[in-house]
Amino acid sequence: MTRDESEETRPQTLAELGYAASADAARPHAAGGTAGEPHGWGRMRHALVTPDDRADAWHRTWQWVAAAGIALLLAWVTSTREGWVPLLSSFDLGVHEFGHLLTMWAPDLVVWSAGSFLQVAAPLALGTYFLYRRDRFAVILMVAWAAESLHNVSIYAGDARDMVLPLFGDDGSGAGHDWHNILGRLDLLESTDTITRFMQLGSAMLFVAALGLAAWWFVRARQRA
Repeated sequence: MTRDESEETRPQTLAELGYAASADAARPHAAGGTAGEPHGWGRMRHALVTPDDRADAWHRTWQWVAAAGIALLLAWVTSTREGWVPLLSSFDLGVHEFGHLLTMWAPDLVVWSAGSFLQVAAPLALGTYFLYRRDRFAVILMVAWAAESLHNVSIYAGDARDMVLPLFGDDGSGAGHDWHNILGRLDLLESTDTITRFMQLGSAMLFVAALGLAAWWFVRARQRA
């Protein structure tokens, strides 16, 4: 057997197979596959190359597309369901009530404010943590969550004068309405609509920030690729 023949029959290493697959991928293929490609080679190439390709595609492209899509979906649901998002708003309520529990020792104004404050501060604090961990996908989701939560708070604040919203644990007297108590104590009940619009503007700006971060990190990831 000649040297050329022995090299043709020698089994290829995994590195050589991966290199060959990359070279094949760089060339345009006919609809039926590469001419002379061994039976089953397409499946082998998929198994050898695709995992890394998928990971690269996720980091360069799809995680940012997914994050932006989730933020947009959350913004749409938030704006079309009067601030109540299934499951997520129930969790917001739990965080809200926990804020009251944490400040039971404090003056009334602090206790009334703590629920709404923690409801928005918690996702922003988590976003800061994820930013420190360099989990930018999670950062975008946390900013979008904070936007949804702030919009939810704005609905509550907007009910300060009329007090028609059903409240958790309310006896019907409205004595437990946080924002009626807050704005009443501060003599700002007549400014309820203005305060509500300000909160909703802040919510919209947070949604825009989430989308802006997704776009910015998408561009940065593509530039580094």
